[in-house]
Amino acid sequence: MLKTNWNLNLLLLVMMVILAIEVALALHSMPGATVHADSGRYDYLQIVSPVYLYQGNQGVLLLDKRNGNVWFIGKGNEMTITFKTPVFITRLPLDKMDEVPR
Repeated sequence: MLKTNWNLNLLLLVMMVILAIEVALALHSMPGATVHADSGRYDYLQIVSPVYLYQGNQGVLLLDKRNGNVWFIGKGNEMTITFKTPVFITRLPLDKMDEVPR
């Protein structure tokens, strides 16, 4: 019984060494991941509401973070996904956010 236990331990040790060598070779041969930090074309737009009703039309409400303009883009009535021309809703005074509160 002692001989079987020693053989089992030796077999497990050999398997661990082979597995460690295989993992080390796989990590060495695997190319590193490349990451691109491109912000995107319209990173200044933020969706305020994905479903918004404006004058009876359903669409998307967007905030332009550059100037505080709020835009509504209505969804078309066809079966295909289409959007109408953007409609200016209002301008939020984002520049007043830097003022001291009263």
